[in-house]
Amino acid sequence: MKKLITAYLFFLSFCIQPIFAQFEVLGSEDYGRIFSLTYDANVPNKVYAHTLKNHILVSTDNGGSWDILYSLPIGESASIEEMKLTADGTGLSFIAITPNRPYGAIMIYNITSNEVSKTFNLPNQNLNGNAVSYSFYEGDSDILLVDTNLGQTFYTADSGLSWETVYDAQDYDAVSIFNVAISPNNPEKLFLARGMEAGLLISEDAGQTWEVKLDGVSLEAIAFDPSNTETLLIGTAGTFDSTIENLYKSTDGGETFNIVPITWTTGVLDGINTIHYNPLNPSQIIILEENEIVISRDSGATWQNIVYLEDNPLSYSFGKHASFNPQNSEEVLITSNYVPLFSTDGGETVTWLKSPYYASEGNLELYLDDENANLYYGVRFGFVHRDLNTELELEYNVLPFNYSSSNPGPTVLADKITANRIFTLTPSFMGSNFEVSHDNGVTKHFLTSLYMNGFTALGTYPQANETVMVAFSGFSPSDTVLKKFDFTDINSVVQTDITLPFLDIINGILIDSSGKITLSVGVEIYSSTDDGNTWSNDSNGLEVMTSDDLIFDLKRDPFNANTLAIATSKGIFISTDSGENWVQKSTDLVFKLCFSTETEGAIVATTYTSEVSEFSLSFSTDSGDSWDTFNNGQLLSISSRSAAYQFYENSVKVYIGSFDLGLLTYTIDFTSLSNSDYDKTNQVMVYPNPVNDVLNIKLQDNASFKVALYNMTGQQMLNADGIEKLDISHLAPGMYLLRVISSSNKVFLKKIIID
Repeated sequence: MKKLITAYLFFLSFCIQPIFAQFEVLGSEDYGRIFSLTYDANVPNKVYAHTLKNHILVSTDNGGSWDILYSLPIGESASIEEMKLTADGTGLSFIAITPNRPYGAIMIYNITSNEVSKTFNLPNQNLNGNAVSYSFYEGDSDILLVDTNLGQTFYTADSGLSWETVYDAQDYDAVSIFNVAISPNNPEKLFLARGMEAGLLISEDAGQTWEVKLDGVSLEAIAFDPSNTETLLIGTAGTFDSTIENLYKSTDGGETFNIVPITWTTGVLDGINTIHYNPLNPSQIIILEENEIVISRDSGATWQNIVYLEDNPLSYSFGKHASFNPQNSEEVLITSNYVPLFSTDGGETVTWLKSPYYASEGNLELYLDDENANLYYGVRFGFVHRDLNTELELEYNVLPFNYSSSNPGPTVLADKITANRIFTLTPSFMGSNFEVSHDNGVTKHFLTSLYMNGFTALGTYPQANETVMVAFSGFSPSDTVLKKFDFTDINSVVQTDITLPFLDIINGILIDSSGKITLSVGVEIYSSTDDGNTWSNDSNGLEVMTSDDLIFDLKRDPFNANTLAIATSKGIFISTDSGENWVQKSTDLVFKLCFSTETEGAIVATTYTSEVSEFSLSFSTDSGDSWDTFNNGQLLSISSRSAAYQFYENSVKVYIGSFDLGLLTYTIDFTSLSNSDYDKTNQVMVYPNPVNDVLNIKLQDNASFKVALYNMTGQQMLNADGIEKLDISHLAPGMYLLRVISSSNKVFLKKIIID
């Protein structure tokens, strides 16, 4: 279940102290979803894939395990789609999708240099244009044909420096393009497969003029025979028009076509999604249809249909991509609609290829005491309880891959006093049920039903553990409701409405041993010493916040009950007099924070992914007087809206529910390190330091290694493989961090000063 990634993250603080962080993927492989699985052309059993969002993965054991290869760093809505191996096998091309943002592009990631080597910014990206399908000319990756979501198709022959609009749906009765292709032997011969029974357009002059073929049918999948590029196959699209499902073959470059005699099984859309030749054995062909896999081993003379009539989310359904193993033509990786699949017999049978990368939804909660360690996280409209002591998991109301819901999953908040007790709010059209469980969700007890969609804060009375104060939210701040529940008798729950000075979102409730209640209301702090009958405004020092701001979290220091902290849209504020006065300690947007339970003065804060912010982690070891931050780039450009903290004496483990990498942890070491390096074993020699021209690097056992050099913002400035002399003469003077990874995957960090 656990997976330790060879990724070590860092931040160089202004006080010259490196901070070390370790990244770990903890998610269950039962929820993994990865796409565009593609074999490397040269390295045996090396496979690439991408996640639901913005990460490229790599496996060196035929998909048995995975590492993160690349993170697309262009915002919270960014995603990678339609990834392909380049014709020369040196790179991975993909669509960079950025919904409602002007960054749509086609990119090529260079496998050798481990960086994006080419970016084709779409000419209509300023209109939020994104690519739908694309094709590079096999002989020159400067030449690209790309169709976009705005109905425009573009062609470039100079790496995107100039573009020609070769098709605009507005000029063709709004007929959409379903797929595009460039002939493998002629960069000016273009193919556009169209919907609405509009057939195939072919151009011999780079899109200046077009000829219609196969008029009267809707088309999508296109594939060229690697042994004879004049031979191509094209399949009909899955639509609700009158198109009859067929595979068409041309042996003269598209001048004429004949129907390939295949008997198809009736489905819903009855379309051919993709066609793949084995590039090293072109007689082997695989076709992925809605509910069947069709294979040929004799160049299409005969065909075998493997039919999947049931919509089984853990087997084949609506295949999107296939890749043959160059070392074993019987091994095929198939990307289907729900999960990736692996075949050892050329596609005749398939098995589920698991991975731990998925979308973690909802909130994330953690309960810890001397005996219990309970983690609760959301996935697929339900939630999972993990016992961190045993690593056993139980899931609740988690939907299968082929089901969805119009309602969000439950919000789960853990009682911070009583172990194994959780409260859940499950929204529905008929009202939301608020329930309590004393066994981590195995059994639930109904507390109330109300028309609220948010469960924003919970506080337990220390002297009456069967009594809680709960805040609910609606569609506007004025819908906020504050209630008190006494469930001493679970069969006769006492529910009390609490009147507030005014209504606004409540994101924090604290109740101390004397019964004093402190809570955040919008941008203000209120307290009550008479169980909510009267309230005192404790917002002195918070005047910098306006009605457009919000307090997102409220916490108490376990080492000093008089010290409180809030996370807000205007940064972090701390009070040392029980909330009577507040001092602003930072100015950047923060959603969540927590005082260390083990180290006095240590605080960790999280900024979530939003329309105006990227996920980041900040920490202070001096009670908030100074802060250091792991920015989003240093955190693999992840997106997340949930986090929880587990503290140790000199570190914190941050649990994160990510948008596409599943459940993650970052362990941050607060310990200040020496000014020389992190490698206390002296296994790495780096000299001279300070340096101004050439940096010498040597491992103690003469092992091979890779190196990367980063500046203080986390930007990679250099990377090299096996180079013992690194030329840094072109870099600006300052402090850098050198990361050395040995051939045995040991990681060493060295602080370097360039003078």
